[in-house]
Amino acid sequence: MLSLIPALALSFVIHSAAATGKVTGSSVKEDSKGKHTAELAVDGLLSTGWAEGDVGPGTGAWIEIDLGVVTQIEEISLWPGNLGAGVDSFREYSRPRTLKITVDGKPIGEEIRVQDEVQRLDLPLVASGKVVRIDVVEVYEGGVFPDLYLSEVAVNFNEGDRARAVEKVDAFRAGKEGARLAADFEKQVLEAYSAHKENPDDMESLGFLIAAAANGPDFIQKRVITLVPVGQRAQAIVPDQKSIDAIRKLKDPNGIPGIHMAALRALGKQQKEMLELIDIFTAYAELRGGGRRNIKAWGETGWEVGAIHGFGEPVPVEVDRNGDVYIADPGNNRVQRYNTDGVSEKQWGPPADVTNDWFGSTRKWYVGGSVASTETAAFVNPVDVEIIPSKDEDQYAVLDSRGRVQIFDVEGNVRIGWTVRVDHEMEAMVGGDGYLSWNTTKKNLVAIIGDTAVTYTLDAEETLRWTVGDGTPNALQAGSDGRLYMAFGSKIVAYNADGFRYGVVSDNKTLGQGFEDLDLTVDEAGRLWALTDTGYVFNFKAPGKLEWKVKVSDFPLERPRFAVSQGMAFITDRDRILHVDALQRHVDEVDAKKDGKPPKGTKSTDDPKDDPKGDE
Repeated sequence: MLSLIPALALSFVIHSAAATGKVTGSSVKEDSKGKHTAELAVDGLLSTGWAEGDVGPGTGAWIEIDLGVVTQIEEISLWPGNLGAGVDSFREYSRPRTLKITVDGKPIGEEIRVQDEVQRLDLPLVASGKVVRIDVVEVYEGGVFPDLYLSEVAVNFNEGDRARAVEKVDAFRAGKEGARLAADFEKQVLEAYSAHKENPDDMESLGFLIAAAANGPDFIQKRVITLVPVGQRAQAIVPDQKSIDAIRKLKDPNGIPGIHMAALRALGKQQKEMLELIDIFTAYAELRGGGRRNIKAWGETGWEVGAIHGFGEPVPVEVDRNGDVYIADPGNNRVQRYNTDGVSEKQWGPPADVTNDWFGSTRKWYVGGSVASTETAAFVNPVDVEIIPSKDEDQYAVLDSRGRVQIFDVEGNVRIGWTVRVDHEMEAMVGGDGYLSWNTTKKNLVAIIGDTAVTYTLDAEETLRWTVGDGTPNALQAGSDGRLYMAFGSKIVAYNADGFRYGVVSDNKTLGQGFEDLDLTVDEAGRLWALTDTGYVFNFKAPGKLEWKVKVSDFPLERPRFAVSQGMAFITDRDRILHVDALQRHVDEVDAKKDGKPPKGTKSTDDPKDDPKGDE
């Protein structure tokens, strides 16, 4: 995350006599920013808070709130930790781990375990009393400072007393003075927005917007201290929507703390929208950071050029006559071409941007190496890429999750595009249910989505449509004999190009047991190959007639896809491309058997155990 506005810029701390009630703490921390007294835990502001000042991380600390009158308590809401600078300050300081609540000296329920996350903790309880005490039994220790923080405490934040607690504040808002101050404040918001838009380095203007987004207008904060009783001030502080909108338009990730604190006050749909905005800003922060410059050869997880993001989906792969490798990069909404050194030298798709498109629905906002789009030369989660060889110049067909087929030349220009019309909508996390395959013998392009197969000319003319009798395949490959070979579970089934089911050509007897995923490809000679997620490659001298098999990976593969050229297998697994000389390994095994020696090890390069970073 980018550097954040200092905590002091996030609020206007008002010291004034309480309308009703008082609060005390076991100790008080004092530093260069002043005293962090217990009163700051009931001032209604989330950017301030009580900090205990004893030696140690705060175990045994307590805060006691005298409400002034006997109150029917239905809920206690807590905002644990130091929220002044968002997640950063929350982690830096200690925060409660286990709490005990008493009302007028009587324990209420069992000890409460607190999740270690930025949150508003609403604790339902049934009690009547005047004095609420919160004892900290255990703590999560701060990563930098030992002092324990509690940002705010509220009584009946979500209940009926909320309306009664803020009646006087609402009356002030509706009066002449309140209206005048509101108009002046709105001008300040517009000025701060304009100033930061013109100069993104103007942190003072952004700090003003963050403070208002988190804690509402400063003139309301002053009235709340004098009009609202202790323990109910958080109910009367409302985030300023115009400031939130201004931060949204600025798209500055430094505004995240203000939005986050506003979300901690909000309820229902409004809170959901604010949390989504935080996701968007977090993604923008990653994008603005520019990404990494030194991506590993053959890829690694990420959005930068050369990186791959499958988000758990298969990453289809092809290899051309020159040995260049193409992948459909679904989470990055692009196609990439890698040279023989494993460096990405060409991309098909628009520039990087923030998106949440994902297979006809949405997911958490993320940075895509290309922005998801239905425009020409763009994709929404490409699910397959297919090379269409030619004597003069190869072409490349791409299928995305919206069922759109686009054909490109070697320079990345779209020659033609169309949408495959089927009832089935592609889904994520099913291991793939959309495929393309170029039938060299028939000179047509086959698209399968779900269990529907559709054949096209390269001029987008539909020539044939039929239903796959075995259902949705998990692999498709047109053979040199003009037949279509598909994987279903542990079986490889052949279909004629017109949809006639020829029959099973391979099963567990050939492929073995214990695998869950299977892919198919052909090499430059038109031979059929298969790969299982147990790490075995199978070479067929003819479909159904195994010539040899070899293990190319000592570790299980995750939803692998592969292509073969000159006996070299290019396998996508865990957001990278493994390149293994399968033919040489087979030769080594044969030679080893002749010599009576054990074959050389089969361990692939880039064992996933050497790379702790996996899919999100």
